[in-house]
Amino acid sequence: MLLILFAILASTGIFICFKSFEKFKIEILPAIVINYIIAGLMSYLLSDKSTSLQKLSEQSWIGLALLIGLLFIVVFFIIGKSSQKAGITITSLASKMSFIIPLLFSILYFKESVNLMMFLGFVLAISSIILAVYKPSDKTRKIKHIWLPISLFLGAGLVDTLVKYSQETFLTNGGSELFSLVLFAIAAVAGFISLYIQKRSLKQLVSINTLIGGSILGIANFGSLYYLIAALNSSGFKSSVVFSMVNIGIVALSLIFGLFIYKEKISKLNYFGIALAFVAIIILAQ
Repeated sequence: MLLILFAILASTGIFICFKSFEKFKIEILPAIVINYIIAGLMSYLLSDKSTSLQKLSEQSWIGLALLIGLLFIVVFFIIGKSSQKAGITITSLASKMSFIIPLLFSILYFKESVNLMMFLGFVLAISSIILAVYKPSDKTRKIKHIWLPISLFLGAGLVDTLVKYSQETFLTNGGSELFSLVLFAIAAVAGFISLYIQKRSLKQLVSINTLIGGSILGIANFGSLYYLIAALNSSGFKSSVVFSMVNIGIVALSLIFGLFIYKEKISKLNYFGIALAFVAIIILAQ
């Protein structure tokens, strides 16, 4: 459970960072580039430093890592834009409801069994997320930017599914640090290319706010992937249960932070959603 808790804390930190970027006027893309540089450095420090480029290219997961790395920066950029344009509530909902995609993949592809209590836990998990983040808001704003959370739902679900497949197929005996290093390195390179295409000044990368914000985001980003893979490998729970507990934990914690830090108003329905989330976690943990 400790690994799952760390995965929840790190992942929640990502949403808090993106929400804070708007307050401190930090541009998303430069901060994302810094984030992947920091996350890559952390992966490097924990990886086998004797690995050569040739040995790296011979890894069976290298092609998959390249794809996930490219998807990383796309999804991160959508998270940032959606948090600011569509709101942190619907962004959190879209991102965390995306766990349905890897959950179904685990059950259908890896043939994970589902009993009645697990099914009840999944239903409560989905219900708790919807209730916890539901808030009536400006319908015009929602409709105008609805493509952002929809894209996030599909993109985040695909990334988690590919990470699950990689973990189950290639990383059960270790190597997650090197795998993470490649993901973050590819994402960082893609970020630099995006900056070049948009003709952004590299000076944006060294502004004090961008360096601090991007570094904190990078630490949270590294932790979210590292502890998710560790939980999938070592928690003792089925992956479908891990994804469920991590995501409902993130939503509940994000809502609590929104209440105390951002002074967001929380309805009785939201409180009921949080309570239901803990019930779902207890059921799934059995």
